[in-house]
Amino acid sequence: MKNVKRACDEFVDCLHAAHTEDDFRRIAERTAHALGFRWFAYFGHRANGPKLISSYPKSWTSHYFREGYHNIDPVLQDPRNTSRMFLWDGREARSARSAKERRLFEDALSFKIRTGLTVRIPASQNQCAAFTLAVDDRSLGLDRFIETSKDLLERMGLTYHAHVNAARIGHVSWEGYQGSPLTQRERQCLAWISDGKTMQDIAELLGVSSRGVKYHLDNARRNLAALTLPHAVALALRQGLLP
Repeated sequence: MKNVKRACDEFVDCLHAAHTEDDFRRIAERTAHALGFRWFAYFGHRANGPKLISSYPKSWTSHYFREGYHNIDPVLQDPRNTSRMFLWDGREARSARSAKERRLFEDALSFKIRTGLTVRIPASQNQCAAFTLAVDDRSLGLDRFIETSKDLLERMGLTYHAHVNAARIGHVSWEGYQGSPLTQRERQCLAWISDGKTMQDIAELLGVSSRGVKYHLDNARRNLAALTLPHAVALALRQGLLP
């Protein structure tokens, strides 16, 4: 349970540094794998239509929207489902309410998307957003894990939704980040590196894993267009970005 909480805390911490759709995808995919899931998917609504960020195969997501499954998917649309978080199993196609819903289950199974959990998040105009973690098989271990980690998993879904909405992906320029290409956490990690601290030292100071620190440092290097980590430190110092 301690490792689960640490993974969730690291997930929330990394979301503060996310700016782009790719950032959000990488953070959620890494955390899903750390928790034992194969895929994640976030479904939300925008003025110009539905918004999906996921690690599902692109061939599946293209097929999903082409068939209009988002309009009948019980994960999103079932009014009988009032729980904030619930388990679903694609092998229960016999409980489908229509031929198209049954085909949705069968098509998902053809892509090995068998079971998972979804956090439903109320949104505007009686719509809901959804954060899903999925696997290609169901086990007693998965059921036990979900049962003992419900609060943390629900927090993940709600927090992800809040950050994606706040980021207004596709609508924010770098000027929206106070003129700096680095987040506060990225600046902090670079500053500690410049002081000679290791990734493990920084991880202990932040209370996260070394992998979480590496994520922030990799982002900083990429955002500064640096070739190496020392190059990133040098550029940040030269531009007066470090505290």
